[in-house]
Amino acid sequence: MIEKSCAECGGTGWVLRNEDGERFARECVCQKEEARLRRFLAAQVPERYRDCSFADFHETRLALTKAKGIAQEFAAAYPVVDAGLLFLGPAGRGKTHLAIAILNEITRAKGKNALYVNFADLLMKIQSTFKTDAVESKEDVITPYAEVELLVLDELGATKPSDFARDMLYALLNTRYNRKKITIATSNFMDELGPGDREKLEDRIGYRLRSRLHEMCQTVLVTGEDFRKEVKRADFHARY
Repeated sequence: MIEKSCAECGGTGWVLRNEDGERFARECVCQKEEARLRRFLAAQVPERYRDCSFADFHETRLALTKAKGIAQEFAAAYPVVDAGLLFLGPAGRGKTHLAIAILNEITRAKGKNALYVNFADLLMKIQSTFKTDAVESKEDVITPYAEVELLVLDELGATKPSDFARDMLYALLNTRYNRKKITIATSNFMDELGPGDREKLEDRIGYRLRSRLHEMCQTVLVTGEDFRKEVKRADFHARY
């Protein structure tokens, strides 16, 4: 819906002008802004994360500054990029924030199409197709994510997929790889075990998936203090 407060078109979506006694109509700028907002909303980003931007990403140490810089360079260069990004690091460091800040830029500033999906939710959708009374087929579930221009796959490995679901996920990523579609992913699991870690990313998603992601995405480490505890906790906002 076009906002009625638009000073240019008065909410009609068109601006009228006169030239040599003839009247012409051109599409108002607000139309394009509305279309880009619709693209962002169609990306299915959860409401909690819809305001994520580079401006409100707080870098508390060098690793976060570097990760933010890579994300900003990627968003600025898109669609002239050769590979996606895979943000790896412990929970609460801002991986999802950076991924959605990129999605925000690409849909709203550049007018491109994108989709966000949480890994656990995607697995549930795939598993729902196993039921005899399933409304959607496996192809119905996978196709939108396989074909969209930019895919953000959040919290990769949060749930361990079954062998069949892993095969479906590989088919999804392999299709995107072959079609040169760009994928951004995040995961709390690293490629090497750290203090207290029990599983690597490969242990969670399997060798084939991790191998394909190596070819599709640049790995970006996002480490530092827990952003949720240090910046986003409720008592921080209450004091400041």
